[in-house]
Amino acid sequence: MLGLIVGERATDRYAVEILAHAGIPFRTVTTKNLHPERTPICLLAGQKSLTTEERSRLQWFVQQGGSLIAVGTINGLDELLGVQFGGELEQGWIHLTSPHPIGSGLQSSLHVFGGVIARAKGDSQVIAEVVDSNDNVLGDAVIVRQVGQGQVIFIAPDLMRSVVHIQQGIAVTKDGTPAPDGSAPIDDGILKTEDGHVLDWQRDRMGWGQGTWDTGHGDEARKWVFFGQPIADELRALLLQAIFFAAQKKGLPLPMIWFWQEGLPAVGLISHDTDGNEPELAKDLLQTVQQLGITTTWCVIYPGGYPPSLYRAILDAGCEIALHFDAFTGTPFTTWSKRNLRIQWQWLKDAAGVAAVSNKNHYTRWEGRLEFFRWCEELGIRAEQSKGPSKHGTVGFLFGGSHPWRPLDDESNRPRFLNVTAINLFSQDMVSDDTLPEGLFHPAIVPVSVGKWLLRQTVRVGGVAHFIFHPAHIRRQGTKAALERLVILGHELGMRWQTSQQIIDWLEQRRSIRQVVENIGDRWRWRLKAAKPVEGLTLLRLLPAEKAHSADRFVYGFPFAQSIVALEGELASELG
Repeated sequence: MLGLIVGERATDRYAVEILAHAGIPFRTVTTKNLHPERTPICLLAGQKSLTTEERSRLQWFVQQGGSLIAVGTINGLDELLGVQFGGELEQGWIHLTSPHPIGSGLQSSLHVFGGVIARAKGDSQVIAEVVDSNDNVLGDAVIVRQVGQGQVIFIAPDLMRSVVHIQQGIAVTKDGTPAPDGSAPIDDGILKTEDGHVLDWQRDRMGWGQGTWDTGHGDEARKWVFFGQPIADELRALLLQAIFFAAQKKGLPLPMIWFWQEGLPAVGLISHDTDGNEPELAKDLLQTVQQLGITTTWCVIYPGGYPPSLYRAILDAGCEIALHFDAFTGTPFTTWSKRNLRIQWQWLKDAAGVAAVSNKNHYTRWEGRLEFFRWCEELGIRAEQSKGPSKHGTVGFLFGGSHPWRPLDDESNRPRFLNVTAINLFSQDMVSDDTLPEGLFHPAIVPVSVGKWLLRQTVRVGGVAHFIFHPAHIRRQGTKAALERLVILGHELGMRWQTSQQIIDWLEQRRSIRQVVENIGDRWRWRLKAAKPVEGLTLLRLLPAEKAHSADRFVYGFPFAQSIVALEGELASELG
């Protein structure tokens, strides 16, 4: 049903990751085996050196009723796409200009990096423009056009490169540039993940007014500025919306596997960095976690650790023991090196009897761009949690979103996806909204109302909401109350709080399912095959727009029918 032509640049292949993570079945194709009946939708992702014959084949495909979605470059298809090339795009922001299912519900700044500047011509419909930092229009961003019996959707910004760039950032070799308003002084002499972020301090953050306090000089309102919208998640969603729209226009019952088990709208993750390793504080926090009925991830810092009995209690509560790699303290075994990561991982294995599969770096330390992910892959660490804030002005979706993501090693001669999953971190500890200024005990502390906003945004896009609560701070004013309020709201929103390992186990199990969509006459059959039984698998099928009233779920504004199954071996589903 969906054919994918991957471009020649390293980041073009991130289209594969976007589709795989979304659970949409597809197959890679060439122009030669592209057919409007067998593969009625074709996604041309990125730059491809097309011959005259290949361009003619794409023209025939669309004329005969196929839908072509082209992203990031024109590839000599100016006439077919209905655009005029105007140069290369360095960066910009997509601005939605016309109400349309593509772009519906997207709320972020849609910051993009790379692509082309293009102008629509003829009968093309412009849905969005791309603007610069001063809101000057650079060109048209999203264009829809009917050609013969088919249609063309052209997205001028390079969505694949943009997602990769926002998530992976630039190499950390020096302090980053601090926020001009003083809210994020990341030039602190400590190399950390924030120093490599690429989002814009002005255009990509939002303000949040919170409370008033009597400071002795009248009531003073406090405004928090943070990365409040999941930009990379929405760039992924924009691409998926284009696919959904193309399928819906052709009356195709496009199937997909929903992100989470049992139809959960999103998932929550609470992690605890055990700085100081004080057993009594850990017991207090563990008791709170158990009273809340959730499981959490405990990132244990070297050296010292906890007594064996406390490790057992954490595991008996269903929680996870993970590593909190210290490359900050500066002793011989707490500096930045692969050797020290291995030493600390082995220390924790010996102390707790657990081979940690999750890690978060102390103080979110980071150097380079991808080397730490490679170290994790070598060691068998499958979940990396360090991409997040150390200052209150970088709280939120600093690295673009809530969806777990696989790093693309685009620095090697043979680019590949690393066998590690990053789970972005939203914040350090939070406090209740009534906490006075003197109760803000850390530069990254924000009130729980900010956390609630981030939680709701995560549910909106179906991702993972990840917050830290340190055992060392559980007795501080407002901290325990903030944790309780976040957890309760998550439950009210239908989320489930899970450990990092539970999240990764599910994502890997879901991704291992083989999907094939077959065209049988005028009908479609969806075949799924799993090597091991999968419980709570949520299957979705796109509905026509006129049947939206009967939808079980809406995904980025599009209606889907939903069923939850237990997959054992193979399953064949008639899609209609």
